[in-house]
This record gives sequence, C-alpha cells and structure tokens, in this order.
Amino acid sequence: GVSPWLSVLNVALGNLIILVPIQLNSTVGTKYGIPFPLFARLTFGTLGAQIPPLLRAITACGWTSVQAWVGGGAVGAMIGAFVPKFADEGWTIGLPSWGGIQESGGGQFFGYVIFMLFIAWVAYNGIEQIKWVQNIGSPILIVVMIALLFWAYSITPDGTGFFEVMAQPSDSALIEASGGFAFVYLTGLMGNIAFWATVALNIPDFSRYAKSNGSQFWGQMLGMPIPMAFCAFVGAYFAQSTKIADGVASFDPTTVFYHLDNKIAIFISAVGVVMATITTCCAANVVAPANGLSNINPRKISYRLGVLITCLMAFFVLQAWWIYGSGSAYFTWMNAYGTILAPVAAILVADFWTVKKQRLDIKDMFLKD
Repeated sequence: GVSPWLSVLNVALGNLIILVPIQLNSTVGTKYGIPFPLFARLTFGTLGAQIPPLLRAITACGWTSVQAWVGGGAVGAMIGAFVPKFADEGWTIGLPSWGGIQESGGGQFFGYVIFMLFIAWVAYNGIEQIKWVQNIGSPILIVVMIALLFWAYSITPDGTGFFEVMAQPSDSALIEASGGFAFVYLTGLMGNIAFWATVALNIPDFSRYAKSNGSQFWGQMLGMPIPMAFCAFVGAYFAQSTKIADGVASFDPTTVFYHLDNKIAIFISAVGVVMATITTCCAANVVAPANGLSNINPRKISYRLGVLITCLMAFFVLQAWWIYGSGSAYFTWMNAYGTILAPVAAILVADFWTVKKQRLDIKDMFLKD
C-alpha cells in the first residue's frame, strides 16, 4: 500500500545500510584471500565456526529455491512459445507443501525443475563457470529491466503520464489494515536489509578474487545501491501500472509472458530473465552453502557434493511453491533469517576491526582449538 516513490526510497535505504557490513567484511577476503568458512574461525573457533556457515547455507538454500521459481517461470514461458500447454494459465497441479497441498501452475513447476537442474550444473563447474554466466547475464538484465519498464508504460490508459503513475499516493486504508505506516515501512526496510544479509556474511568468498581492496570497495559502492534503486524504480512502476490497468498490482514480472502475443518476443524475453536469474542464484546462493557444507567435513564433502546437497535442500525442504505462495509470509521469512544472521555479521565485523585490528595469523587458523 506504500506509494511508488516511498517504496523506491525504502529499497535504496535498505541497500545503503546493508552495504556497511558488506564492505567491512569484504576487506578480510581481499587482504588475506580467505573464504567465509575460514573467516568464521577467526571469531568462533574451529568447532564454533561450523554454525555461521550452516545458518548462511540454510537461508541461501531458501533463496536458491525462490529465485529458481522465478527462473522456472521464464523457462516455462520459453517452452510455452512452442508447446501451448505450458502457456496455459489454467493448467495447475497440486504440490505437497509444509502447509498442505498447494496448487501451482504446471508450466512454471516443470520449468522450475529444469532451471534447478541447470543452475546445479553451472555451480557444479565452479566459480569460473559462474563468472562466465555473470558476464553474459548482467548486460541482459539491464535490457530486460528496460523492456519491462516500457511494457508497463504501454499498458497504462491513454493520457496517463509516466510520472503520474509514480505520483500515485499510498493506500492509507490498506496500510492501516496492515498495522500502520511505521510498522509497514519499517518491516519493508528490514526486509530489504535482510535481502543482502546472507551476502554480508560470505562476501569474502567473492572479494578474495578482487585485485585490490580499493577495486572491490568502489565496485560495490557503485555497483550495488544505484542498480538496486533502479530495479526498485522499475518494480514500483510495474506494480503501479498493473494496478491502474487491471485493478490488481502484480509483483511477479514473469506474469508478463502471459500477456504477450508474439512468440519470438516471449522467447527472447524469457531467455533474458533466465540468464539474469542464474547470475544471482548461482553467485549469491549456491556457492556459499556449498562451501559451508564442505567446511563441516572437507574430506567427505567436496564443493561439488555441497552444490548437489544445496540444490536438493532447496527443492525438497525449502519448497519455492510454498514460500512464494504464502503472501506476507515472504517478508516474514526474510525478516526472520535477517534477525538470525545480523548478529553473526556484527560479531565478525567487531572482532576483525576492533579486537584483531585487521591482523590475522593465517597458519594458526588452520590449527585445531
């Protein structure tokens, strides 16, 4: 019920706040070249260091499942361009979930299975394979976002200006029914902070590959808040446009595929969504839990086995059709895991910067307590 501009501001603030611990925890990866599980030993010891990666792994499995569900919708649309059954919104199947049998689109579910298998293959081949996907996916994501913005503009009634859509006021009645402005806005802010809470922990897994601390600092400083604010702008405009056009706001960009008549346009757009989703899903949500699970027993659980375990947990335990279909529980879930991970990130920051003064004995970190 919050207005479009206030929604964009909420996302921008959340990203600026979470960027602080991300930047602070990035330094240890750049300076010492160590991954997150080894970084955790700095504060929690050899045995205690198992806990933070596991907490991070469980939440990352959930995000893997959710993002694969979006990618699966795009895969279903790609197939639906040639197989009409997959494009039929009336085709639903009952899926067992933690909340009982839940109806889901058949095309999206089978696309989800295909997408999950594909990201497992990408992540299984290691970080270099993921970097290759990122190089392709990132430019495509920009094109997809711009295309979504133009499509949202095209469905608004004639005479409705671009900024008129963004100037729509908040829905006061809905906000009051949801607990009041302060509760709704702060819940959204916490959700946007929690969105990157997992990365705030395991950022050394990626910053360790940076050429220098300065390069990773400015890369994230410029590459995170600005693009996320743009994504929030497109999302807010898309949701408000669909509300004006259809009476109900849509928050799932893959629903656009059901409103396009051009099969070529559907296929190309779906490919863009798939590549963009792979970029985030693999880099942010498969590598970390795979490393975390491997850290439990490196002799028996390799990185590749960790990837397989992550994908199996994401599919069977943290069921996307259950999380994605539970409405307000989506934000509740983000806030819950954010509450769990935030203290861990704070402890790591305080210990490395205040207690250890950025000085580490790498050899000692490989020894038992």
